[in-house]
Amino acid sequence: MSNGKTHLKAYLQAIYRVHAPHITFELKVSEKSDSLDALLLNKKTVTWALLTAANPQSELLSEKENAQRNAKLEKLLRQEKYLLFPGENIDPQGAWPVEKSFLVLGISEEQAIQVAKLFNQKALLFGKRNESVKLKYIEFV
Repeated sequence: MSNGKTHLKAYLQAIYRVHAPHITFELKVSEKSDSLDALLLNKKTVTWALLTAANPQSELLSEKENAQRNAKLEKLLRQEKYLLFPGENIDPQGAWPVEKSFLVLGISEEQAIQVAKLFNQKALLFGKRNESVKLKYIEFV
């Protein structure tokens, strides 16, 4: 993956798997998720984001480097008292390795974008209960 259009296509086609208590479900851009909506309702929250610190600017890092970056992301999110569930970002073509991620409940779109920028991410998923999954592509100036 070497250019913006390729990255955007990959983000749009990816499968985003989330491991919540008693259920694992998948998110896809522009689709609604009844499982996610039920989780949000159960946890009495409306907004969510799917964030990772892996492979900043879509540049492949080692598994160890990505694990260290995601540990920092998790620490930051837990310090902010967000409810987190582990996830994986999966390339259905298998050309890109699986990236660990976090479903973050109760985070605003602005906060999610700030965190993604802090970890040099090109994109994130964001949404609200009863709405479809939205891809937020981040432009760096």
